[in-house]
Amino acid sequence: MSLLVFLVACGAGALLGLAARPDGWFGKLVGIGCLLVAFVAALLIRSGTSLTVGDMALVGSAYSGLFLACATASGLLICVVALAAGWSYEFAPAALASFAGLAVALTATDSGVALAAGAAATTAGALVIAKGVPRNEAPDGRLAEIRTIGLVAVAFMFAGIAVARPPWSNPGDSPVLVLTFLGVAVALAVRSGAVPFHVPAAHLGRTARVFAPALLLVWIPAGLGLLAVSWSATVFGNHNEWLSNAVVIVQLIAIATIVLGGLAALVHDELEEVVAYSIVADAGFVLLALAARTDAAAEPARLWLLVFVAAKAGLVAWAAAVSHAFGTSNLAGLRGWLRRTPLLGLALVAIAVATLGWPGSAVYEARSTIIRLALPGSLQLLFLASIVLTIAYGGRLLLLGVLEPAADVAAARGERPHWGYAAAGAAEATADLDPAAGSPAAAEPADTTAEATPATRSGADATLPGVAAVGLEKGAATTRRHGSRAAAAANPTLAVAVAAASEPASTPEPEPAPDAPRKESSPWGPRLAATWRFNRTLEVSLVVVAAATLAAILAFGGFNARAASQSGIPLDKAAHATPTPTPVPPPPGPTPTPQPTLAPFPSGSALPSGSAAPTPVPTPIKTSGPANGDTG
Repeated sequence: MSLLVFLVACGAGALLGLAARPDGWFGKLVGIGCLLVAFVAALLIRSGTSLTVGDMALVGSAYSGLFLACATASGLLICVVALAAGWSYEFAPAALASFAGLAVALTATDSGVALAAGAAATTAGALVIAKGVPRNEAPDGRLAEIRTIGLVAVAFMFAGIAVARPPWSNPGDSPVLVLTFLGVAVALAVRSGAVPFHVPAAHLGRTARVFAPALLLVWIPAGLGLLAVSWSATVFGNHNEWLSNAVVIVQLIAIATIVLGGLAALVHDELEEVVAYSIVADAGFVLLALAARTDAAAEPARLWLLVFVAAKAGLVAWAAAVSHAFGTSNLAGLRGWLRRTPLLGLALVAIAVATLGWPGSAVYEARSTIIRLALPGSLQLLFLASIVLTIAYGGRLLLLGVLEPAADVAAARGERPHWGYAAAGAAEATADLDPAAGSPAAAEPADTTAEATPATRSGADATLPGVAAVGLEKGAATTRRHGSRAAAAANPTLAVAVAAASEPASTPEPEPAPDAPRKESSPWGPRLAATWRFNRTLEVSLVVVAAATLAAILAFGGFNARAASQSGIPLDKAAHATPTPTPVPPPPGPTPTPQPTLAPFPSGSALPSGSAAPTPVPTPIKTSGPANGDTG
């Protein structure tokens, strides 16, 4: 039942989200609500969960439920961040459609259905995530996505045909196995942005919608990696010269991806590119697990993919939160970001710890095991190189954050909380200075506003909202205390309103009749609204910290991650049920027939009827030395 609820929530959310109006709240509520329902349903997927649709059987497992729950939870947290950092109405429907395809792929018992669903998940996610016509001669992201869709779909469909082993394919058919292995590996490398297919991944910040890297570089490649690793030890376990050469090619791609991806994250100056190359570098471990071709690499690869999904989705949310808080994604303009947003700094450290772990932790052992099984001893220094590069580009971001704040960082709102009248007064001052807030001072020229001073003085109470009218004196004091006196002086409307409120009224207001009902407006509603609006940076930072905490818990084996990684997905059992290549029997020759040795029967015992008596075995004569008194 939980699997059916998951698929219905994802499918309905994708359709309703695409049909909703782009700028309306309905699409946002549908996306977040369906992700929440899918997350709860994924938590209930267990080993006994099953669903049959016609001839297609879907069987859940502890790992598939945990993987889908981790993916939907990170998607839900990203959508909450998107409410403040810039909502893209295509993102939630695309994520839901991809999650539905991945759910079928990770629970199908038939290999053809699983691989076809994996290809469909790639198609559903990429078709609605690329931008339209590029501006200012920017790269056309649509062409890159069309190539990726075609390559992934063809490779996985061919793999589905090959692993089904039709009559024209036999266990010793090396060309078919080589083409299948290379096709799956290249499709996974292209979708994850591995070197040398990294250019479209690096340009996602300019060619795709907001938060697109979480879908195109994290969730979909992780699901496809699970399908590829399931067949690595069985279908591709045939050790022949052609397949060994193909494995060497995949190993070289993985090594180049880990090393060059880490170096690119270290030298680039745009935050989106740093995040993209960081994801690309860690995706190289999935290619190494595919090249290992052993069951011993499947379990650590599954654990690594859980941490990869949570940590890298959290890193995408972190980058969006930093860019939104300070209005820039260039590292030079983000100097001093850690001083203003220490919670985001804590989240970055947690993401780095979740990615690397330390000796003895689950994720550390998983990464070490994958490299040990996939590479010869002379190349296992790659594990140390990956750790050094991750610490290097993460430390660069932290070091940049403790420097003297840049102009954009100093002028931005930090994570310092503002409550009550303090938030209301600060919000009023910034709203009057913000043209997007629709204030009269921003919409009219300065001379027109100066000429309208008497009218503004007489109608000061109508100009300011209820919060400023109720607590104007406290708000003015708060404005002065926070250094906003210059802002109030630069805005004639606000300055005149404050002056009008401080002067005695020229004509006393008429007192209400004794019998007239009094209508008192509570300041709590506007005050809470202003508090919510002015603490947006703090709220987003807390969501990013929650995403980083999820990744850290999974990295140390929490949420039953280690035990679930041992169970795998139904496709693992289907892969082992597929006939594996059998060794060629040796040429026939004379083999000695072993003769059974029969133990002697005791004297007087009856032999079985019709049986020949065994040949008596001579009993050795025990010799001993002469007894005492013998002369010899």
